[in-house]
Amino acid sequence: MTFKAKEKTLILPGKTSGPPPPAEGITRRQCGDLSDGGPIAGPGCITAEIECGQTIIGHTRGGVEKFNTRFWEKHFCTPATTNHNGGDERVYYMQSPEGRKRLWVTMDSPCADLDLAVIKYSGGDCPHIDDSIQDCEMWPKPGHKREVVDVTSTGVADWLVVVEGKDEEEGAFAITVQCVDW
Repeated sequence: MTFKAKEKTLILPGKTSGPPPPAEGITRRQCGDLSDGGPIAGPGCITAEIECGQTIIGHTRGGVEKFNTRFWEKHFCTPATTNHNGGDERVYYMQSPEGRKRLWVTMDSPCADLDLAVIKYSGGDCPHIDDSIQDCEMWPKPGHKREVVDVTSTGVADWLVVVEGKDEEEGAFAITVQCVDW
């Protein structure tokens, strides 16, 4: 039996290995168009569901106050160098599809200094500080820069996508999810 070797792909500095970045979901000119994120559909703290290939435009105002700096630090999402103790958060439920997938969650937040987190969690409602978190990814950037969180999944899994303001900032945002085989 013979096996064909997989062709090598060179990795070049400054290049990404993911899909092309999505179009900007919201611009600074649109900041005044949305002043509230609408109702929380549930269950629990979940605003809505988001799927691969989908973009959601939302606003943190009207969300929940479920997460804080201590939560993010305790679950190794990000060190406590940023104040996440005020303002509302929006939480979206996402289920990764079957198979080995890479999921890129991109957030545009030109209206407020917001951060993006992706949590692997299957507890039904939103996690509490003492709950076990399987995976938590967050890479806060200063200001209104686009944030991207990249996670991998080896099968169907439940994820929470959280938009969290620094200090007590609230504002409009857009989230786009891209999924590819790996």
